[in-house]
Amino acid sequence: MENITINKLELASELAHKELEENWSDSVDIWEDDTDCVTVYTDEAQDIFNDYYDKYLTLIEKCKS
Repeated sequence: MENITINKLELASELAHKELEENWSDSVDIWEDDTDCVTVYTDEAQDIFNDYYDKYLTLIEKCKS
């Protein structure tokens, strides 16, 4: 078995962002700020992202060996 080192915060963030885009892109605004090179969410989108982020971070932390 191979051990892989990951950044759990970055992984949870990427997964939350992906799920937000897949499930909510028609109803919330998400855009890229090219000046600051960051993704920007409306308050509603941020709340949904936070819920997904918490879900994924909890799942990732349960996978610790």
